Amino acid sequence: MNLVRDRARVLRTYALGETSLIVQMLCAEEGLRRGVAKGARDPKSKFRGLLEPGTPLEVVLYLKGKEGLHHIKEISLSGAIPPSSARLESLALRLAGLELAGAGSNNDAPVDGLFELLEDYLSLFEDKSEDGFMPFFAYEASILDLHGSLPSLEDCALSGKSLGGRDIKFLPGEGAFALAELDNEGMDLARADRDCLVSLFQNAPSALRGRQMDAELRRRMGRILHLILSRHLPGYRLPRSLEMLRPAGSKAGREPK
Repeated sequence: MNLVRDRARVLRTYALGETSLIVQMLCAEEGLRRGVAKGARDPKSKFRGLLEPGTPLEVVLYLKGKEGLHHIKEISLSGAIPPSSARLESLALRLAGLELAGAGSNNDAPVDGLFELLEDYLSLFEDKSEDGFMPFFAYEASILDLHGSLPSLEDCALSGKSLGGRDIKFLPGEGAFALAELDNEGMDLARADRDCLVSLFQNAPSALRGRQMDAELRRRMGRILHLILSRHLPGYRLPRSLEMLRPAGSKAGREPK
């Protein structure tokens, strides 16, 4: 076994036996790891209260090969415990960000920049700010960019010609953008759509702190990014945490409205 010390963020936990937990975490150097915290659910455990989703940790792991369950030997806080949010939307978006970090990870090797991106995104919630969906959508776009899968807003996916100053469409099947004149199908994009996508594609989540969008623009941006992620990020699915924001009685499995 190999003993390592690393910074990590807890993504989620699962019960194991009567008192233990399986902890999924994103580590700064080791990438996505799953470890067993023995006795963590015991009221007297030294791990008690330190394994909530989003908690910043310094962790000591016994690694058992590249995959499987590792052993969590020690943990300590490396920052503040995430504060509780006054709004359901903020809670859902914070948890959705943790889910996407897991989906955007590679079990074989760490994804360069993913841990730093998650840190940047979670910084938005440290002061109980209520920033909404703009930073979240930028976070989604940044994950695509880390994987080299962010579609171009400069060149047509069908012809390679410049998209500058011309009417464009989003092609759901390809998860890409093209000149409107070349395809009769797809989603027509208004100038506001294009301007918003440029902001999302070019900025880190924290750079869009305080930026708001109306409900209709949010719906369109959410749909476009959901379709791009579904097309280009293996294993992606809509974060379950966002289901908290669905109106009562709405059908599960759709992107947020």
